[in-house]
Amino acid sequence: MKKIALLPAALLMLGTAAGAAHATPSAGRAVNRDFAKLSVDGSRAFDDIAMARTALANNDTAGAVKLLTDANNALKRAKSDNKVFMKAEAQLTPPKKAPAGAPAPAAAASTKPVAWLPVDGEYIVTEDLEPSSTKATAVTSANTSLNKGQPAQAAQNLQVAAVDVDFVLAIAPLDTSASDVYRATNLLAGKDTKGADNALQEAQNSIRFVSEDMVGTPDGQKPAGHGKKAANN
Repeated sequence: MKKIALLPAALLMLGTAAGAAHATPSAGRAVNRDFAKLSVDGSRAFDDIAMARTALANNDTAGAVKLLTDANNALKRAKSDNKVFMKAEAQLTPPKKAPAGAPAPAAAASTKPVAWLPVDGEYIVTEDLEPSSTKATAVTSANTSLNKGQPAQAAQNLQVAAVDVDFVLAIAPLDTSASDVYRATNLLAGKDTKGADNALQEAQNSIRFVSEDMVGTPDGQKPAGHGKKAANN
């Protein structure tokens, strides 16, 4: 995932997966349902943030400036996105298993409702499985398919193996993120590249994770204890 520098590359990139999901046949409707929760503009902004940090690390100030201009515009558009939701951080439901390398909150969770923007997602196995097991391999294949813009194939991977997974959402506080990016832009204009990078890192570190369960099963079969989440999803 290029949106958050500390997370592994296995995390899904909305830019490829979500765009393809809108044109997916019914076989991928369960995957479409999950990715429909994500914000295209939010994803774009956090892609820009990650790439701007890479540009700064490579002394490409001009490239970073262009990326931050795009990120600022994307976050402005995102303020009217119907994917935005209001909730206090203390009310967020953490996933059963957080993505490896996920940044831990540095302070106590706030009880004040704020606007959150869903910017990315990944399927994570909720069962204790050996990495080489059939189910673990199915989830890996599903995430790989989504990264390639093949959500229908991803859905098939999950359904055939009847894999119990969490769809983990990466969400960003909209106003705080927009403020961090705007601050980074101004710092960069003042030639303070280190300060700009720190501001962008703060935006990345403000991301939190929440989960929604999904069970993929072959058509016509219902896993024990998960009847309402069987293949009709």
